[in-house]
Amino acid sequence: MSSNEDYKRLTRHLYKTRKYLHEACSELNIDFDVIDPTILEKQISTCTHCSIWSTKLIPDLDENPICTTCAKLIGL
Repeated sequence: MSSNEDYKRLTRHLYKTRKYLHEACSELNIDFDVIDPTILEKQISTCTHCSIWSTKLIPDLDENPICTTCAKLIGL
């Protein structure tokens, strides 16, 4: 299990990027195998439309999480 600080560092590092999780873990020297995706998803997740990591996702018309930029583009 990874520490809460590791999740905070990952969140800051991934925010507004399209980096892969394993890439970000490698860059921060965090063991990828101990990261629990369900814990990380409570802090940050990727937009299903543009794949950019965001902390503020909203559901689109199909209930898929999307970022505010994509929501504006599709008229939500």
